[in-house]
Amino acid sequence: MENKLEGHSFSKSTSPELETTINGENSPRRCQLSIKNCKRWFLGRRCFLIYKIILLLLLGKLLMLAYYHSRIDHHIVPERRDLAYVDVTSLLRHKSWSRSPLSEKVINQSYMEEEVVGFASNLDKAQVPKKNFDTFPDPSTLITCQDLAWHSRIKHSESIKVLEDNMYEARRSLISQESFLSRRIKNEKEKGMTDRDIIQKKWGQFGGSAVWLESEQCYVMYSRIVWSETTPRNNVQLSLVRAQAFDKDWNEIKGKRIPYADIKVPPDLNAAFDSLDKELGLRDCHQFKDHASHDACIVENTKNSYDAIERKERMISKYYLTYPTVLEVPFNPQGKWRGPEDPHVIVRKIGDFEEPVVIFNMFDDFNDRRMMMAYMPHRKSEPLVKFTINGRVPKKTEKNWAPFFHQHLSSSSISRGFIHFIYSFSPLEILKCSLNDGVCEMVFEADTIKVSDDNKFGGIRGGTQYVPLPDVLPKVAGQQMWIGFPKLHIENCGCGNHYYRPMLSLLVEDHGVYHQELMVPAFTFNMDVLGWDLEGTSCTYINILSPNAIGFWEVASQDPQTEEYEDYLALTISEADFNTRVIYLKGILNFIMDLYKQKPVKDHFEISKEADSIIGETLKCVVSSTKSYCEEYGLAHPVKKDK
Repeated sequence: MENKLEGHSFSKSTSPELETTINGENSPRRCQLSIKNCKRWFLGRRCFLIYKIILLLLLGKLLMLAYYHSRIDHHIVPERRDLAYVDVTSLLRHKSWSRSPLSEKVINQSYMEEEVVGFASNLDKAQVPKKNFDTFPDPSTLITCQDLAWHSRIKHSESIKVLEDNMYEARRSLISQESFLSRRIKNEKEKGMTDRDIIQKKWGQFGGSAVWLESEQCYVMYSRIVWSETTPRNNVQLSLVRAQAFDKDWNEIKGKRIPYADIKVPPDLNAAFDSLDKELGLRDCHQFKDHASHDACIVENTKNSYDAIERKERMISKYYLTYPTVLEVPFNPQGKWRGPEDPHVIVRKIGDFEEPVVIFNMFDDFNDRRMMMAYMPHRKSEPLVKFTINGRVPKKTEKNWAPFFHQHLSSSSISRGFIHFIYSFSPLEILKCSLNDGVCEMVFEADTIKVSDDNKFGGIRGGTQYVPLPDVLPKVAGQQMWIGFPKLHIENCGCGNHYYRPMLSLLVEDHGVYHQELMVPAFTFNMDVLGWDLEGTSCTYINILSPNAIGFWEVASQDPQTEEYEDYLALTISEADFNTRVIYLKGILNFIMDLYKQKPVKDHFEISKEADSIIGETLKCVVSSTKSYCEEYGLAHPVKKDK
C-alpha cells in the first residue's frame, strides 16, 4: 500500500512516526511536526539529487577539459606545413570559454580589412619559377621580392581604444610616500601651480604593455611614466613603471590585489584585521540601537579609520601587490635619464601557475652602463634581475631585447628557470638567460650561419614579446614557433626624420637552429598617427607607432570545410610616445597557415650560403617595402608650411 503527501509516495517501510501521522493517529500538533519532518526528508532528498547533478556536471566538465588538454599535449604533427591542414573543431567544441579574454564584445565589433605583404625567407629555390635568362645573368641563383612576397589580408578593429590613467592620483600617491622618489619629485617651485599645470608640464605616460592573466581574470598593464623639472618629452630625468589592472572590457580595476607568488598568505589574515580594528577602537556601530550611541560610534570610527586603513594596507602589502601602483624598482634618481625605460611584459606560465615578467632597460651606477633587466612584480624576494652576457664585452648601452619562453618551461623551489631573448634581428642572435642570477649565454649567433654584410641591418628592434601559436594547434615535432611585433625604424624616408612602425615576425626554432620564416613590414592599421608635436597627424620630426605587447591570441572557431580559422589577437600600441591604445587583429593565423599552403617553404632551415643569400634578399625587400609605405604616408600627411 502507498500513501501520498504533496505529490510524493512512500512505501510501508516508512518510519512508524511518519506512518501514524499520515494515518491520523496523533494529535494535530504532532501531525504538524511530523509533516515538517517529512518536508525535511523531501527537501533533503531533492538537495541530494541536485548535489548529484552538480557533481555529474563538474565531472563532465573536468573530463572535457582533460580531453582538451590531453589532445593539445599529445597531438604532434611531423612538419610545420601540416599545421595548415589540421582540424581542431572538436577541440574547440570542448574548450571552456568562461575564463577567456575573448568576449562577445570583441567578436561582434566592427572590423576593417588591411592588405598586408610579407616576405618568406626559407623558400625551396628548386620550386621557385625560373627566371628569363635574357633578364637575369644567373637565373638559377636569383630570387626576387616577387618570389618572396606573400600577399594577403587581415582585419583590425575599427575602434582603437585609448587606455587611460589618473596621473593626479599617481602623483599624489608617490608624494605621500616617504621614499627616494617622493624626495626627488617634491619641488618648492610648484607652489602656486595647479595640479593640471604640473601634470601637463612635468609628467607624461605612454608605452603600456598589457597581458591577460587567466588565473586573476584581468589584464595587467605596465606603462612608462616620465618626469622632468622642465619638459619630459625632450629632457627626461626620471622614468617609472606604472602598473594597472583591467577587466576583459578594459575597464580599470582599482584595488585589485594579487598575492605574491613566493609568500604564503596566512589563513588567519582576516582575523588579524578584526583584531587590529578592536585594537584601534573600531566597532560595529550597527550593534547600537539608540541614535545617540550609534552616531557617537560613527564619529569615533571616523577618527580612527585613517590609522586603521594605513596599518591594514601595510599588512596587506606584505602578501599582496595592489593595483594600481608604481613598481618599487630601486635606482639612483639623481641626474638625467634615470630609472626603468621602455617596459614590456611577458607571461611566464607553468601549468596553472602564471606570473608577469616586466623587461626594461635602466642605467646601473655600479656597472656604469645601461643594462637590460627583468622585474617580477608578483614576487617579494629579489624581484629585480640584471642580465649579463657571458663571453662578450658588455656594450655601454643594452636595450630593445625581445623576450620569449620555450614551450617546456621548468622551475623548482630554488630555481625560476630561463627566459630567451632575440638579442639582434639582423643578424639573428638569441640569448638564453637565467631568471635567478641574470647570467646569459648566446645560444644562436651570427657566426653560426656566417652571415654576410647583406644580412646586417640595425633598423629592426624589439617591440612586443614573442608568443607561441594558439594552444589549440598541435605541436611540430622537434620545432617551436612564435610570433611577435618588432619595431621597424627607417630614417629620412619621406615622413619626418624618423619613421617607426610595427612589423610582424614569425620565429622558428628547429633543433637549436633559429630563423625568421616570415617578416611583414610596416603594419599601419589604416591609422593617421599622432604627430610628434601632438597637434595633428603631420610627418613632423619623429612619426612613431610602437607595438608594446600581445595581450592574448586565441582561436574562436574553425570552418571544417575551408579549414579557415576565426582568430583574435589583442595588441597594445602607442603613438608619438604619448599614449597607449588597444587594437584587435583578426586573421593572423590564417595569414600564417596560408603561407604554407601557397609558398614552397622548406620543412627545415639549412645553414648555407644559399640561406644567407635569401635572408639578405628578404631583408632588402622588407626595407624597400617600408620605404615605399613611408613615402606614401608622408605625401598623404605633409608638414604644414608654417612648421
